[in-house]
Amino acid sequence: MNRYDTAVSDLIALCSQFDGEIGFHVLNLQTDEEIAHHADDMFPTASVIKLAVLAALMQQVEDGAYSLHDPLMLRRADHIEGSGILRHLTPGLALPVRDWAFLMMNISDNVATNVLIDHVGLAQVAAWLAEHEFADVHLHHKLELAAARGDQTHFGAASPRGLSRLLTAVFRHEIISPTACDEMLRMMDKVGQDRVGRYLPWEPWEAADPPGGKLRLAGKTGSFVGTRAQTAVIWRGDRQEQRGFTLTMMSRGNPQPETWSVDAPGVLSNGRLARRVYDWVFADE
Repeated sequence: MNRYDTAVSDLIALCSQFDGEIGFHVLNLQTDEEIAHHADDMFPTASVIKLAVLAALMQQVEDGAYSLHDPLMLRRADHIEGSGILRHLTPGLALPVRDWAFLMMNISDNVATNVLIDHVGLAQVAAWLAEHEFADVHLHHKLELAAARGDQTHFGAASPRGLSRLLTAVFRHEIISPTACDEMLRMMDKVGQDRVGRYLPWEPWEAADPPGGKLRLAGKTGSFVGTRAQTAVIWRGDRQEQRGFTLTMMSRGNPQPETWSVDAPGVLSNGRLARRVYDWVFADE
């Protein structure tokens, strides 16, 4: 088999080891070669759908509806359970829109997410996705964990291919504006490095850049019980060189009684898939 066919075979074999449903989509950014497995099936997004909220927000900023510097106030009614730090902070705190967005993406703050959904508008997020032809990426409601426990698609649902297309468009500066795309990548810097990136050959941050540049990652993770999702772009060198890949992996139905463990089967599968893709994409380096 050639290198591509071997990578396909290895990735499918890795998926077969997962006790549940799993789908992924991979794009080699330099060659545009794709590898896909159940990539058009719809899965619960968990927090990965926050990428769609961010994209619609950045479009509104680009259109002049408001500025990233405009303040938003934390209200007592905004406090909800789940990930993040804002639910522990005192109502009345005011932060610029940029900081709310950073908290939503970088630490997956649920309070920040719902505040920004209110600010952007559920219908406006849906309209942005439809206008840009992301028909397989859906934000359904604000985040309500009680509802999500009964239906994991209550918050959002998407296909691996759809999320990969969205993140690839950000990385390639194909939507909104180059400035907006770079800001989005900054907000997602290193998100999931301990998940999708757990088996990748990271250089120490203080080390000099190796030939070709240090390995970099930007993305968004999502977790519900028995479900794991991540979309990520992983590259070396200047972004313009496109030396890297996007990978979206989504899983559900894992029967093990795990909650948020870093060693959850979905997380481990994600990391193993990414390492195999890395070895394929960077085989000649």
